[in-house]
Amino acid sequence: MKNRFRYIFLLILFWGIAQVTIAQQIKISYSSNGTSLSTVLEKISSEYNLKFAYDSEIFQEIETIFSINEYSVEQFLELLESGYSIKSKNIEGTWVLILNESDQQAVITEENESLKSRSVIVTGYVKDLQTKENLLYCNVSSDENRGTMTNDLGFFSFEIAAKDSVRILVSHLGYKRKDTVVATSKISVIYLQSSDIMMDAIEVTQYEKQVLAMAPQPEKVGFNPVKSKNIPRVSNDDLANALLLIPGVNFFHGSSSGLSIRGSVPTDNLVLFDGIPVLETSHLLGNMSVLNSKYVQQAYISRGGFDAEFGGRVAGLIELTGKSGKNNKPYLDVSANLLNANVLANVPITNKFSVTAAWRRSFIDQWQNYLFYRLVEGVPADNTTNDVVSSAIYPTIQYQDLNAKLSFHPSDKIEFNLNVLYGSDYQSRDFGLFNTKEYYRNELMQSENKGVAFNWHWQMNNQWYHSITAGYSNLDKEIIDESGELEELTEVIENPGQGKGKGKGLLKTKEKTYERFAYDIDNGNNYIEEYRVSWKTEFKTGILRNQAGLGWSANSFTYDFYANRTHSEYPVDSIVNSAEQYLMNAFLQQYIQLTDELSFRWGIRMNVDFATRKTYWQPRGGIEFSPSREFKVHYSGGVYHQFLTGIKRFDSEGHFNPVWYLPGENGEGVVKSEHHIFGVKFNKDGWYINAEGYLKNSKGKLNLYAEPVNSGDDWEIAYIPHSSNERSKGIDLFIQKKHGILNHMVGYSLSKSEEQIEGILYEQWIPAYNDRLHRLKLTEMITWKNWTLTGSWDIASGLPVTNFTDENTLENNTRTDYFSQLDLALVKRFQTKHLSLNAGVSLLNVLNRKNIVEVDFLRFTSETESLTVRSDISALGFTPVFFIDFKIQ
Repeated sequence: MKNRFRYIFLLILFWGIAQVTIAQQIKISYSSNGTSLSTVLEKISSEYNLKFAYDSEIFQEIETIFSINEYSVEQFLELLESGYSIKSKNIEGTWVLILNESDQQAVITEENESLKSRSVIVTGYVKDLQTKENLLYCNVSSDENRGTMTNDLGFFSFEIAAKDSVRILVSHLGYKRKDTVVATSKISVIYLQSSDIMMDAIEVTQYEKQVLAMAPQPEKVGFNPVKSKNIPRVSNDDLANALLLIPGVNFFHGSSSGLSIRGSVPTDNLVLFDGIPVLETSHLLGNMSVLNSKYVQQAYISRGGFDAEFGGRVAGLIELTGKSGKNNKPYLDVSANLLNANVLANVPITNKFSVTAAWRRSFIDQWQNYLFYRLVEGVPADNTTNDVVSSAIYPTIQYQDLNAKLSFHPSDKIEFNLNVLYGSDYQSRDFGLFNTKEYYRNELMQSENKGVAFNWHWQMNNQWYHSITAGYSNLDKEIIDESGELEELTEVIENPGQGKGKGKGLLKTKEKTYERFAYDIDNGNNYIEEYRVSWKTEFKTGILRNQAGLGWSANSFTYDFYANRTHSEYPVDSIVNSAEQYLMNAFLQQYIQLTDELSFRWGIRMNVDFATRKTYWQPRGGIEFSPSREFKVHYSGGVYHQFLTGIKRFDSEGHFNPVWYLPGENGEGVVKSEHHIFGVKFNKDGWYINAEGYLKNSKGKLNLYAEPVNSGDDWEIAYIPHSSNERSKGIDLFIQKKHGILNHMVGYSLSKSEEQIEGILYEQWIPAYNDRLHRLKLTEMITWKNWTLTGSWDIASGLPVTNFTDENTLENNTRTDYFSQLDLALVKRFQTKHLSLNAGVSLLNVLNRKNIVEVDFLRFTSETESLTVRSDISALGFTPVFFIDFKIQ
């Protein structure tokens, strides 16, 4: 028996030696032409009867470029080792191949030694693995800490020392990081796998738990729209409320509702949705936004200090890219919650042309469920007269928005997009004051925001990129405030039950109703148009990335306001105003990579007003020091001008409405702002730390204040513009740690925002409208298999309360009580290859605390008198909300 085993062992040994001998006689001729190493080995194995063992997933990512003629097996393996860091060993006739990372940077042949003093350009595209969409602002870097970011076409290029292949690391928020080897002699296409991926298995592991991440640009923060559904809020498809995770970003409620960045009003921020300037960002009385998170592919937020490419706003920048659907596979995504339904669809017409659209519409005007009543009724508030003010909605509330994109992409180098945006709101709020008389006040607002943009992107060659964007947006907004008395009526109803149901057997009953008598009506309409056309080019050479652009913009506005007051003591109160403005803009910008660790940016933006012939210069710049790939220190700053501006119109009772406004013929009303931002970013081993200190000063904004003037024998109201200065400073800190199934997030803001108004309150510096000294947000996200549990606790200082009708001192100016709200969300995910189903519940304000989100001063008018009271609008009390979402592909 022992001899038999001995013979078998010797036979195997001789067979192995024979295989090696035969292999040594094989002569291999092959040209890879950029194919993956896995494909190369499969073809050589089949053609030359060789056996290879390797990790096909890893080798599939290694792109090869070589041409060999009559190489022996040993020579071929030496080529793999020198050029692609592949170690080999023959075990019983099979060549076992292993990637040796420590020797990754070896050159292919001795001839390459002479190329070390020369350089090559690494180029490629980064795309979504499932949708094939371009991914802009991806971080691409090599082992030598050289790298860049992708542009609008997902294209990247950077220069390294000459070699045939290079190992690069590609990362992007919401995607699995990719570490791969690419050939320097060809343009690579790199696909990133999204965390929200359909797989065959029911049990899905979330690879990417990160919600926020640092962008390649130091002044920007990236937000993962996919994760927004896991964050507790009133509507699961609202992006703006999810952005509140970013310190310094807030969402206003009430009359000035919208996204606020570092104390600014919403109209001071530039919101670009596929090149469309979004003028209105609020829905549902300021409880949600027009930004549909299901349609958003990528979101980047700059809280100030943005570069010279962007202009026209003085606070922050929000860049949103919608889905374009390049995967040639149709899909349908439908969701619903207690407020609205949401439909997202992609239809590929050809492999180069696709249509993607999302439509969201409220149905609470048809189904007034408990959430509707929680939002719009029973909002008590204290006021200066110690009377009770109640709030309700009458008669209805309705909103909808539409996003659509037609995408034509004849090649990776060229893309055309036609984008459409539409949003509408109708909302009416009733306030009742029960005093010696029964007063009412109704505030009706209806608006339409329409936009369209055409985008053309062209990667001319590895160094040169061009783009043209033409965008248009208009906003038509009407606000009608009506005040008067309620007269109680008692109606007698004969046989109310008709022999059935309630009232059965009764001959008659009494029902109490009210009739309205209006004595005060304020009617204002604001119509705005904004046109933007711009051309941008970028050219890379050596350590320089040069950018330049030209543009033209046209803005127009009309504002009509008329007050119909029956009380004889009130003078005539009206405004009719309109203006147009045409601007040319140009910018020049240069990024200089001084060393591998130090980069510098300088730029200049210029605006020329055709009417006044004034030139507005806006120098901007920044510097970034990166001693390692994980750690960055940066400064950003510059000058910013805003022409189309959101201001406030204050009536004689201190009540205000937001108004879009353009400077007059003398140029007064142009806002100028200066930014200085210092920041530190760290991203490693699941840690992401972002700390920024900032200082912003603005001047030139005009607000309109009602003042009585004598007109002969009568008095009338004139609206006098008063210029204001604004300043804000603070520190924003965000810490995120991922490990295992946990994602811890802490956001904290220490800030102070003030304004000084010409001729008002003795021109003292007073707290700005949304000045919160402290804000702390603690968020914990737990992801386990198909479950995600999120808890979020928001704690903040109270809002300032300033009565602009008090011309004496600021002693009576106070703050509301501190804000504290704990929210929870639980989301369950079911997944198959072609179907994804998400269902979830959010528990809002678990502690059921009364939180003030808006303070206003309201005028109530009767036939003989007028009262001004303070109204405090509260956020939702404890409220559960639900949603369901399914996607078919």
